[in-house]
Order: sequence, then C-alpha cells, then structure tokens
Amino acid sequence: MFNYSACGCKILQIYIAYMGSLPKGEYLPSLHHSQILNKVIHSSFASQALIQSYERSFNGFAAYVFEEEKEKLTSKLPILQIN
Repeated sequence: MFNYSACGCKILQIYIAYMGSLPKGEYLPSLHHSQILNKVIHSSFASQALIQSYERSFNGFAAYVFEEEKEKLTSKLPILQIN
C-alpha cells in the first residue's frame, strides 16, 4: 500500500465494495468491477487498482482507492474499509 500522509498528500487504502447478490444470467464480475473503477480512478492506475473480484457468494470487489475516489464510489455502492 502507498502512504503519502507524511507529506500531507493522498493516502491509498484498500476498500471492499459490496454490490449485493450476483445477477442472474450471463455476468462477468471482474469486467463489470473494472468498468466501475475506470469511472472513478485515473485511467493510468485503474487497471492496477482491482485486487480481487468476489463472485461466488456475493458480488463485490477489493481495490486500492484514494479517499476522494472512495467518495465517488460510495455514492454508487456501499464501501467497507479494511485496515
């Protein structure tokens, strides 16, 4: 994890986004999760931000996200922080 707090800059943290149950039918969770991240994270970093897509017991993902990006995600999804 990157931590820029010493210089007063951004702090990158890991968050889990819970998206509820898996949709019925054909659904590619990792593709959908990447598309969500691409909307809120700078494109040069979005492909590296996704850590894990959860697709067996629930629909969600874990990703490296800055605080302001987390705020954008929380307007769309419930987010849980992992320390």
